[in-house]
Amino acid sequence: MKSKNIFIFSIILLLSNIVLSQEKKFNIEECKKIDRNEFIEIQKTNPKIIIKSIFENGKPYTKKEMDSLIKNSKIQNYTQIFLKDTINNELVILNKELTKEEIKNKETEQKRKIKAEKEYRNELDGSKLEELNLEDINGVKFNLENLKGKVIVLNFWFTQCKPCVAEFPELNNIKEKYKNQDVEFFAVTWNNKETIEKFLLNHKLDFNIIPNGKLIIDKFKIPHYPYNIVIDKNGKVEYINDVLVLNVLKKLDNKVSELLKK
Repeated sequence: MKSKNIFIFSIILLLSNIVLSQEKKFNIEECKKIDRNEFIEIQKTNPKIIIKSIFENGKPYTKKEMDSLIKNSKIQNYTQIFLKDTINNELVILNKELTKEEIKNKETEQKRKIKAEKEYRNELDGSKLEELNLEDINGVKFNLENLKGKVIVLNFWFTQCKPCVAEFPELNNIKEKYKNQDVEFFAVTWNNKETIEKFLLNHKLDFNIIPNGKLIIDKFKIPHYPYNIVIDKNGKVEYINDVLVLNVLKKLDNKVSELLKK
């Protein structure tokens, strides 16, 4: 009887420890905070690395949990914090619930940011660039001086963007259409050279590939991907993309044809 009681007590203790471990708040101080891009790069270069998606209490953030949050319109009340656990060599996505004040501040900041970026792009649209510096994957440098008299097409993308990759065949066709004419095509991405070289082994993109393009991405305040910009022979910015624009690549094709005739 005594042995049976000890066994039952041991089971209860074990279950209690499991519950306590699940409810233990995740200690963010044990990890290094990184941004989304760095998170993706680490995952890309080390595909076997363990990735955990959790809540602050350590509970796993599963698809079921996500579906529940979406169903109850609470998904926007969470923000993702990307972390690198250097001790266990793991990547962690911490799904942090925002306070009411944080939610309000987030909404206000998003509206402010969208408005500011739209105003900036409207101001830049039709303006003349003072400088444009690009270096392709082969180390060839381009600027407004050596691109003078040419139409410039900038396509903004990244390797994990499926809509970006889906555009490649049509973009290649446009590039071929204007072969040997006064137009240069550039594909700008924040991905690094090594990542792009591996990616291009299985994907064809005939543009001049510009890796590590965060500076130019920030310069034009690119709001989403894919995104395309055309610059005329005199350095004047002509925007192509907008959230509501249909047949974007057809519009891009028409714009290039129009500017080449000027």
